[in-house]
Amino acid sequence: MICKAHRTSSLTSCAALARIIPLDLRAQEQLDIYEIKRGKSIEQLPGRKLAIPISPFNLPHPAFRVPETYNDICTEKDVEMIENNWPAIYTDGSKIAGKVGAAVSCWENGRETHKVKIKLGNHCSVFQAELVAILKALSIIKSKRGFSKSNILSDSRSALESLSNPSTLNPLVAEILEDIEEIRNNQGEVKFFWIKAHCGIPGNERADELAKLAAQTSKQAPTYDCFPLSFAKRQIRDNSIIRWQERYSTSNTGSTTRKFFPCIKEAYKTMCKVKMNNFISQILTGHGGFKSYLFRFKLSQSPYCSCDNQTSQTIEHILLDCPKFAYARLSCEQSMGFALKEETLCKSY
Repeated sequence: MICKAHRTSSLTSCAALARIIPLDLRAQEQLDIYEIKRGKSIEQLPGRKLAIPISPFNLPHPAFRVPETYNDICTEKDVEMIENNWPAIYTDGSKIAGKVGAAVSCWENGRETHKVKIKLGNHCSVFQAELVAILKALSIIKSKRGFSKSNILSDSRSALESLSNPSTLNPLVAEILEDIEEIRNNQGEVKFFWIKAHCGIPGNERADELAKLAAQTSKQAPTYDCFPLSFAKRQIRDNSIIRWQERYSTSNTGSTTRKFFPCIKEAYKTMCKVKMNNFISQILTGHGGFKSYLFRFKLSQSPYCSCDNQTSQTIEHILLDCPKFAYARLSCEQSMGFALKEETLCKSY
């Protein structure tokens, strides 16, 4: 097994140490994801819809799918050159304290001429917020006089990269590409630029400020509230962890492992940092070279520790009480900074 434990170790312990969700819970996750893709709402967001990918049959013919490119801007001087040619529209998305917002800031001749704050549902992702901001910038280009030829500047490379994939099924990206095509068919033009965040460029800083204000202070109903599949998967995984924890806590097996890891989440976090070997597995499962264990399989004449020939030699006894290991225990306690007791066996690393 991945956890390198003895074959007599319980599935309860091995699953926790190997960080593997029980198979039936994983199968239920796949079923839940399938049902959500088919239109089922999730318990946490009643009435909300999934951001459903568009059908590949609705994409343009491959011959007409042109990737949208962008250039990088590194200095404020580059920004000034761009603003001198066409209006510059800065976009940004923000998620702060669990609230999501987006913003657009239009600049001409070094000053802001127009701004828009957009509130999104709290379950939306920053990626969605960035795309909604770009979509709003394009609607300004389509409707506002003097903006038919504009530059859009975003600090989200992932959002700009998504536009370079003309075969994407993301509904927001597809809508953006349609708007770009409409603008160009009407003799307009739009160019995209990536700009580094928080580098002191006024337009970018202003868009960031507006996006945070939209997230934190806007009392309007969300302009966009479709939840991404990633949110649904996270909620489904959280539900699986809760069910796994209930099963783990009430199991008749894995009692030694529970003394080290009463919480499945803590077990996962800790075991991610540990390079497992058989010695660690023996300690965490209690299945190994301990007399109490060996005696069960007739591999030892007695289950008792040689320190008094009365106390069962379990891993708990060796770590906490056995006088034969007092010096090693003291050295360990000094290096860790706390005393070894039964309640500190589960202390986070």
